[in-house]
Amino acid sequence: MPQPGVFVLAVSTGVVVIVVAVAVVLVVLLVTSSMRGRQKRSAQRRAETQRRLDLADERAARAEHERDSAEQGAERPEPGA
Repeated sequence: MPQPGVFVLAVSTGVVVIVVAVAVVLVVLLVTSSMRGRQKRSAQRRAETQRRLDLADERAARAEHERDSAEQGAERPEPGA
């Protein structure tokens, strides 16, 4: 017949193994969700940066066009002069 202390030790060891396994799974899930969140934020930042670059390009093209138009207007003589 097993001694009572040995049986309690076996049950405690099993419980410890289960608790450790659950803790490992939780840590892995937390790390995975953290990585996904970081990837999403990074993708959003890249999209926002690209949008800002596109707007800046549009403004630069518009400014260049306006400057060219102003230069052409300055080169033309006024009709009444």
